[in-house]
Amino acid sequence: MTSLLPARLLLAACLFTAAPEGFARAEESLIWTEKASEGFVSLTYGPLDPAKMPVFLLSCFDAMGIAVLDVRLEIEGGKPGEALTIELSAGAAKSEIKGEAARDEASGMTFAEASDIAVKPVLEVLRQAGPLAVTTGKASASLSDNGRAQAVERFTQDCGLD
Repeated sequence: MTSLLPARLLLAACLFTAAPEGFARAEESLIWTEKASEGFVSLTYGPLDPAKMPVFLLSCFDAMGIAVLDVRLEIEGGKPGEALTIELSAGAAKSEIKGEAARDEASGMTFAEASDIAVKPVLEVLRQAGPLAVTTGKASASLSDNGRAQAVERFTQDCGLD
C-alpha cells in the first residue's frame, strides 16, 4: 500500500496542475456571433467575453455605407499604416482584401485592418463549409466553422451593403 502513495501523489499533482489550464481553455472558447443595432452590424469570431477583442471582426455601418474588417493576429514588425493584404479562404472560395497595419495602443498589438471594403466577396468565403483560413503577412490562423453559417446568415439579413 505504501508503494502506491508516491504514484497517487504524482497523479494528484498532475491533475491539480492540469485543471487550471483546462479551465482557461474553456473560458477562451472562440465562437461566431452577430450583433445588430441601429445602423451597425458586426460579425465576430472571438471569446464570449465582450471585454476581449475578437480575432475576426467584420463591421457594417449601413448609415455611412461602409464596411470594415479587423483581423487581430499579431503582425510581427508591422508598422501602423503599412499596406498589407488580408487573405481569407474556405472551401473553394478565396478573397484578398487590401488593408493596412493598425496598432491597438492599449495592448500594443499590431494587427490588420481594411476600411471601406466590399462585403459580398468576404461573405462568399464565409458561406463556405470548413474552417476559415486567415492570413496577413506571416501571421495566419484557422477559424472554426462551428456556428459560422448561422451568424453569417443573420449578418447578411441585417447588413444592407454589397
